Parts: sequence; C-alpha cells; structure tokens
Amino acid sequence: MRYVWEKENQILSREQEEQIDSFFANLAESKTLEYREGQHTMALDIADAIKDRSILLIESGVGSGKSWAYLVPLIYASSGSDKFKGFIISTSSKALQDQLKKEIETLSEMLGLPKKINVTIAKGRSNYLCKRRFEYFERNTGQTKKVESIKERIKEGKVERADFNDISQADWKKMNVDKVRCSSCLYESDCTYRVKRKRWPESHAIICNHNLLVESLKRDSESPLLGEPSILIVDEAHTLEEKIRDSYKKSLNKHELESLIYGLYRGLNKDVREDIPAIGTINNLFRKVSGSAKREYNKHAIENIDVFDSESSSFKCTPAIKESVETLIKQLKELEEEAVFTSRYNRNKDFLEQVSTLQDTISAFQDLISLNERQKNVYWASFLPGTKEHIEIQYVPKNIPVLARNLLKNPNYGKVFTSATLTAEGDYEYFAKGLGIDNKIGSRIISEDPQKSPFNYDENAMLYCPLDLVSPKSPDRDAYLSSISTRVSELLDVTKGRALVLFTSKSDMREVYKRIAEKGKPYNIYIQEDGKDAETLKQSFKEDTTSCLFATGSFWEGIDIKGESLENVIIPKLPFHVVDPVMDAKAEYYAGGSSAVYLQDMLIKLKQGTGRLIRSETDKGIVSILDSRIKDYGAAVLETLPFNNATADLADVKEFADRCLQQPPGQTKKTKTYQNAKTQKE
Repeated sequence: MRYVWEKENQILSREQEEQIDSFFANLAESKTLEYREGQHTMALDIADAIKDRSILLIESGVGSGKSWAYLVPLIYASSGSDKFKGFIISTSSKALQDQLKKEIETLSEMLGLPKKINVTIAKGRSNYLCKRRFEYFERNTGQTKKVESIKERIKEGKVERADFNDISQADWKKMNVDKVRCSSCLYESDCTYRVKRKRWPESHAIICNHNLLVESLKRDSESPLLGEPSILIVDEAHTLEEKIRDSYKKSLNKHELESLIYGLYRGLNKDVREDIPAIGTINNLFRKVSGSAKREYNKHAIENIDVFDSESSSFKCTPAIKESVETLIKQLKELEEEAVFTSRYNRNKDFLEQVSTLQDTISAFQDLISLNERQKNVYWASFLPGTKEHIEIQYVPKNIPVLARNLLKNPNYGKVFTSATLTAEGDYEYFAKGLGIDNKIGSRIISEDPQKSPFNYDENAMLYCPLDLVSPKSPDRDAYLSSISTRVSELLDVTKGRALVLFTSKSDMREVYKRIAEKGKPYNIYIQEDGKDAETLKQSFKEDTTSCLFATGSFWEGIDIKGESLENVIIPKLPFHVVDPVMDAKAEYYAGGSSAVYLQDMLIKLKQGTGRLIRSETDKGIVSILDSRIKDYGAAVLETLPFNNATADLADVKEFADRCLQQPPGQTKKTKTYQNAKTQKE
C-alpha cells in the first residue's frame, strides 16, 4: 500500500515526485541499466516517509536494487529543498559505506542535478590514530622503522586506519583513539577524530555503521550525527537490535573487580597489601558462579548439542551464590561509604570514576539476587576465551525494546528500516517488537509487503528437505553424525564440490569434516578454524572453483559469492538459538512466548543462510536442509523461504543438478513439491 499526504511546506515537491517516478520508468526501458521490479514502489514509499516523517519497514530481497530505490529520492530531496536537512544511512560494514558513497556520486551525475551533495563517511573513534597514545607506543617499542614510517604518514595528514594497513591490529589497538583515555588530553583541540566529528553536521549526507549510530543516539537522541536529519535509512536493519543490546551490555569480571578495589584503597591512602575482606569474597563468589554455570552448561549439552560450542551459559542463583553476593554487597557498601566521604575533597578524576563504577557494581549485584519479577537485568555467565573454567558475569537490561524505542522515537524525521531478512512467515512482528517499533514511536508505521528477489528461484533453484535422517535430538550422537556425514558427502558429489556447508556447531563441523576427509574427495574442502582470517578463507573458496567450505558463525550472512564457485548450500541443522536467558527475556514481549521467539529467530537465521546461494540472475543451485525436524516446521519454512521447487527425494536433486546445473536457465521443468514429497514419505 502507498500513502501520499498533501501538506503545506512539503520537503519533496510534486515536481520532484514526478522526477522520481520518471527516473524508474525510464530505468525500466533502459537497455544498459538494470531495473528491478519493486524498486519503483519502494522509491515512492521512501519519498512518502521523507514527506510525512513516517516509519517504513520494507524487506527487499537479494538483487532487488534497494540501494537505488532509497538513494534516488534522497538525492532529489537533497538537491531541491532547503527544508530537507539531510539524511543518514546506517549500514553494517565499512565496505558497504564505501560502496554507498560511490553509488551516490554515480547517481548524482546520472541525474544531472545542479547541487552537489556533500557526503561524509562517518567512522568511530577506533578508526583514528591518537597522537597521545602513539607517543606512548613510540617510547615503549623497539620497532624503529615502523615508528618512522608512521611519523611520515602523520606529517602527510594520514591518520585513519585505512592509511596503516601494514600495521597489525594488535599494534593499532595500542595507538588508536580510546574513549577511556580521551579525558583531559593534551591533544584535545588537535584530535583528528574530534575535528572530523565536529564537521559532520555540515554534510548533506552521513554514511555510518550501526555501532556509531547507536552510540550517537545514546549520547543525544534528539540530534544523531546530523543536526536535524529529515530521514534515517537503516540498511541491513536486521542486525540493529543486536547492536543496541551490545551497547548496553556490561560485565562483572573478577580481575576487574579486584583492580577496582585496589585502586579505591590507594585513593583512600590505605595499604593495598593488607587483607581486604572483599577480595576473598569475590574469589569465593566467582568459584560458585562458575560451578553453577558449568552444571547448567553440561545439562543443556545433553539436551542441545549446539551448546557444546557456546561461549556462554545461564547459571542458577543458588542459596550459596546469594549468600556470597549478600556478603560482598555489605563489604562493598562499607568501602563505598569511605570512598564517597573521601571524594568530597579528593576530586581526582580517576578516583571519582572509580567511585561511580563501585556504585554501579553494587546496584548490579543487588539486582542479581532480587526476585525475578523485580529484576531489571538479564544475567548469564560468559566463559573466558579458551576455557570452560573461568567466567565473567554479563548482563543487559531486560527492557531492550523499550530502550530501543526511546532511541528511535524522535518524530522530527522519517525512518526507513530495510534488509533482505526482516520477516518471518511474511510478518514483520518479530523485527518490529525487538526494536520497540509501535504506535509509541511515531504517528504512522508502514509495513510494505516484502519485495521479493527478482531472481528466478522456480527454475534455477531447488530446496531439498529429506525426512529419513537421524534427528539431531537423538541420544545416539554417533548415529546422528554418521547419518549427516553420509548425506553431506552424497550432496557434495552431486555438484562435484562447489558447496558451502553451514553448521550451527563447531564440534559438529569438525566431526563431519573428519569423517568425509578420511574417505577423500577429488576436490579441496576448506574448514573454518579458530584464528584463521575469514576474508582469506572466503577468497580461497571463491578462487578454487570446485572446492567446498565448511563454516559456521558469521558465514551464515557474511559471504557473497556469485557464479560457479557456489552451486550447493547445505544446512545440516536448523539454526535454533541455544537456550539463552536473553532470548527468554525477549519472549516477554511476544504473545506466543519462548517457542514463538525461538522459532522466529530460527526462520530469519535460516533465510540468511539459504540466501548465500542465489546472488545474481545467472546463479543456480541447490539448498539442502538435513534436519528431520523440518517436518514440524515445514509450513513456516516454506512461507519464509523463496523456494517453490522443493523435494524430499535425493533422486530429484540429482536429476535437477544433471539438467539445470549443466544447462542455461530456462530449460528446467517442475519437480515434486515439498508437500507431495512429505506425503509420500509418511
């Protein structure tokens, strides 16, 4: 549906609307430029969002040309009206930031508009060199040649991370701008990051990433980045909720707590070598929390194999833990009384920050042992890297949707949320509720029917969902792994490699890889390993056109490979989230409770994974979901994914590969539907 409101002082004139309309009409007739169905409608909807400051939710499938759909009306608005204050585009990666800037420049030239658009790529402080920290690095490193090279570049005005690609990330972290050390800096007036940031509001357009957007909204919700934007575009919007949650995440770490207490004692002019009661209590508490976390971890490991690779676990606030926390609170409050009294005359900035941190810590521990209905936060234990012994307690506010709503509620500008994966079963509810998007955030919310991908899934793709494999919930783990390994091996042979196998569990991935590798294949199989550079791995897979890649984690949405290198996406297990206290807390905002939340989350993750297959008009291939639980969720899966050509029969897959993957698109014929195949199996 479309809404067009006629108002006085419209940001977009009727003439500009006609120009937008005309651009896409001409694009459809162009012989040289790509036109995507749905671009036109999406562009006009965004024009409406600019005019009436509404909120637009729109899913736009892979290849639908959504960037042009929102850039064209933004460019026309920027060049035509003084009432248009500018726009912000927030996206998920630096690569997309650079791409969008180039597209704005290309489109501005194509449109031939007289007013040049001043575009700024806004980056966070960690992307800039800090002169103060570099001086410290210079004094404490023996790398003379490296230091001299850096100095030469600084003289040339090069201070961004991209100017120092030869510097390791470990060294860069020692010299980049650090929020903690920004107070009372000698170089404050000459800080490149501060200087650049002050100039951002002078731009017509800001392109930033989600982390910087959230940071800016939290600092000043009335004026994020631009003085007063007319519209905010959030691309790859499905990741925004997680970014907001991460921004509020805090931790209680044993070593940091000990350091805090020692620091406060020094501020109180006390001997830090004396026996401090709180130190022993902290050690005792974290031992008990670690024990509880490991018990919960092991319990869920039996119920849910995916948890073997989880880096976190829930923990029970047992009577013993509660007693330790109560003792610690008492000891910390005694320290707080002394520290607050001392802070009246000791105005040292570091000491005052330590006092504030202590007060926040006491509040967090008090909340931890409160009754569930009174708790403000969700708590869990996070295992430190490489260990299942040492933990830190992490927590986030329960009311993330409310906090997100408060960040996004400014009524003075429109907001567009778009991505290829915003809906589950064709519904925006899961996404919208996660960000608190309801009638409290704006006067009107428009949720457009998802813009489908223009690619021909019916002829160029097949969905394979077998029902004869051992369930991942089977108590016989060896039987499950044997069943999956055999079927994965058969599917790899169908396409003679050219496959991406997406796992939810590193342990499953390694075991399946081992079983298949032992038998040998006439093509290379790459596997994602800890410490291996993801970009290098992707490139190796892409260039080795008959190879396979076994991966997990970020590869579910972080890989974009067109052409013959990828004709087969295999998903051994439905990507249900492991039992998680954050997900359980999120369920409070959904009528369907926890089961609905976990299902919706799984469907969106599944859409992201299957979306790796078809990335261009000429791409063809097979998606296989090998989880026998698909029979319980088949209708929801089919409603969410773009596949109509589906089967449960491996013979159909082989026939499709022989016919379609060896011939140009358009020469395929219909095969059995999933529903028919399912009936036959039952």
